[in-house]
Order: sequence, then structure tokens, then C-alpha cells
Amino acid sequence: MAVEPQLLTDRADLRSKVMFLAWPAIVENLLHTMVGIVDTAMVGRLGSASLAAVGLANQIFNISLTVFAALATGSTALVARHIGAGEPKTAGEVARQSLILGVFVSGTVMLFLLAFARSLLGLLFRRSEPLVLDLSAQYVRIVATVLILNYFLIVINAILRGAGDTKTPMRITALVNIINIIGNTVFIYGVGPIPPMGVAGAAWGTAVAQACGGVLAFRVLLRNPILQVHLSDSFKPDLTIIKRIANIGVPAGVEQGIMRVGQLVYTMVVSSLGTVAYAAHQVALNAESFSYMPGAGFATASTTLVGQNLGADRPNEAEVSGKISRNLAVLVMSTMGLIFFIMPHPIVAIFSKDPEVMELATICLRLVAIAQPPLAIWMVLAGGLRGAGDTRAIMKIVAVGFLFVRVGLAYLLAIHLGYGLIGAWVAMVVDLFLRGYLIQRRFNQGQWKMVQV
Repeated sequence: MAVEPQLLTDRADLRSKVMFLAWPAIVENLLHTMVGIVDTAMVGRLGSASLAAVGLANQIFNISLTVFAALATGSTALVARHIGAGEPKTAGEVARQSLILGVFVSGTVMLFLLAFARSLLGLLFRRSEPLVLDLSAQYVRIVATVLILNYFLIVINAILRGAGDTKTPMRITALVNIINIIGNTVFIYGVGPIPPMGVAGAAWGTAVAQACGGVLAFRVLLRNPILQVHLSDSFKPDLTIIKRIANIGVPAGVEQGIMRVGQLVYTMVVSSLGTVAYAAHQVALNAESFSYMPGAGFATASTTLVGQNLGADRPNEAEVSGKISRNLAVLVMSTMGLIFFIMPHPIVAIFSKDPEVMELATICLRLVAIAQPPLAIWMVLAGGLRGAGDTRAIMKIVAVGFLFVRVGLAYLLAIHLGYGLIGAWVAMVVDLFLRGYLIQRRFNQGQWKMVQV
């Protein structure tokens, strides 16, 4: 049977749209990764206590960023839906209400951290040295002062992606990177009249970068010709829109919370296996993280296009957009998996030269190489379901796969049956295959096409 030319044209057009949205998101994710690498490298020169202090502080901020990212998910889905429906005015109202909600949430978190940073760190990390906790609390308080602007940076970038603009968030993130490097250099080590500040300097470098990013993102939003958000607009809370954002965002937040708890328990299992095993675990994770960037980029494209096509009442195109994004991600990440499997040694050697660590990390990297296709399926189709607002389904799949299968099986294989780190990574691979299967099944069922947002 001959394929209709129009169908081929439509698929080619959708493929072009996917690539147009994905590549800036891939670069943006790379830039986000670079921020962490640069911070670690520059703070690491101050000594182990300083490095540990910043690491503990970032654990606190990761929890708050989970909340911000959840609200950003709701904003992205609603903005994409209204842009697709040809309702830019309503999309702009969603953007305004996202900012109002965010000021309240981030402001509350900011005040809590300013008041209780040291107590919270002492409660969560009781075994850490007092000096490390004091330095960490200092870092938390400084960075917390710009938490509202950091929220603006996160949520406005998400709003712009929902509107189909992934290049601007990439540019903003690039500028934040540059400011972060300059700020770290000036405040950590001291330049001219500014004295060296150590850990506090690292905090000020991060705070200045995030504040500049938030201000710039807000300025970009005010100039966006599609969303048309203006300072003269009413910023009175609209509980109807806020509830719509929360209906999508809260399950996304619970999902992230489940993953955080699961990661913590999984790490506890691995860390109990000894120093060499934990070091190999970290090396293999760092090596595998190279594959996340393209996956996250195609997931962003899937989120935007699924949401916009549903808003335009084109459910079939929404489905095809998700499948094309998935196929491209599987192609790219499978290629990376093949590289992981064939030549793991040079990749592992980037992070460690210890023979024992390298040997274990090599096995782990080869294991997870097999799971790159289902990981791609999970990342991209979960992104598609987020664009549709079907975040409750994702939450349930994460609870089953990550919390019960990965953590439970890791304990059984690594500890109870004595397979050590290899057993823990086998559990990870099983989890990825299960989540890839479940998210594919959910996508094929098509119930997400009828989710009301």
C-alpha cells in the first residue's frame, strides 16, 4: 500500500519541530551540568570540609528545587495547551499566576531556610562535623536570599518552553554559567579589593548568578510577543488557574519526592557495601550521565509538542510527536549505550584511576548500557504525558518501579544474596526496563489524550 505524500510531509515536519526544540534543550542540560562541575572543581580547592559543606547545602536546595520544578511542570503543560489552542492571552495569565504562586512558595521556603538552616542541617546530617555544618548553614543562608529570583529563573524557562521557545532558556543558562564562573573566581579567591571568602564566596557566586538569571528571565517574559505579560497587568491571585497548575504540579512533586526518597535509600544500600563499591558506583553514575542530556532534550520537545497539539485539538499529531521524539531519543541513547558497552574503560578512566574502582565501574557501565533504550522511552514518553497533564500516571509508575522494584530488589540482590554492587545495578536495570514498559503501555492506551487541564 502506498503511503500518502501528506502523511510523509506531516511526519517530516514534526521531526523537524522535534529537532528544533530538542537541540537547545540538550545544550541547556549540558550547561546545567557544567555549573555543578565548575562549582565542585572550584570549591574542591578549598579542602574537603568546604567541599562537604557545599555538598550538604545542595542536598537542602535539591529538595526545594523539587517543589519549584513540580510547579514549573504545571505551568509548561498549561501554557503549551493554551498556545496550541490559539489562546495566548490565557497562556499569559497562566504565566502570571505561576509567578504569583511561586513568590508565595519560594518566599516561604526562603524565610524557613534563613531562620532554621543550621537546625535543619544538624537534624538531617547529625554525623557530620560541626565545622562542616556551620559552613553549610552559611552557604544555605546566602543562596536562600535569592530563592524567589531562582524560582523565576526555573519557572519562566519552563513557561517559555511551553510556548515553544527552547533557545531563550539555553541562552539564559549560558549567561548564568558565565556569571557563576566569574562570581566564584571573584568571591572564593578574592580579586582586587574583594577579600577571599571561601565557602561564603562560593555561595555569593551562585547567588549572584541565579539572581541575574531570574531578573533576565523576567525581563524576557515581559518582552515576549506571544504571552504578552506586562507589569501593568493584574497580579491578583486567580484560584481557578492556581488550582489547575497545582492539579498537574502536585502529582509531579510527589513523583519527584518519591524518587528523592528512593535515591536516598538506594544510596544507603550501596554505601553499606564499602568505600570501593561506593566510589565505583559514583564513577559509573557520572559516566552514564552523559546519556541523560539528549534524553532530557527530546523529553522537552515531547512535552511541548504533545501539549500544544492537544490544545489545538490534534490528538493524533500529539501522539505522533511523542513517538517521533521517542524514536530519535532511542536512536541517540542506544548509540551511546553501544559506546558504553564496547569501550567503557576510557570513559571510566576520566573519573578514576584506581584499578579496583575501574573494574567494578566498568561492569556497572556495561550493565546500564543495555538499559539505554528503555531509559530513553521512559524519559521522553514521561515528558509527553507531562505535556498532556497526565502526571498522576507518572507518579504511580515511579512508585512501583523506583521505590519498590529498584530499592527492594537492590537490597535483596546486593545485601541479602551477597551480589554486592553488581546486584544493586542489576536492580537499577530491571527498574528501567519496567518503567520503560509501563510508560509505553500508558502512552499506547491513549487515556492521556482526554485529560482535562
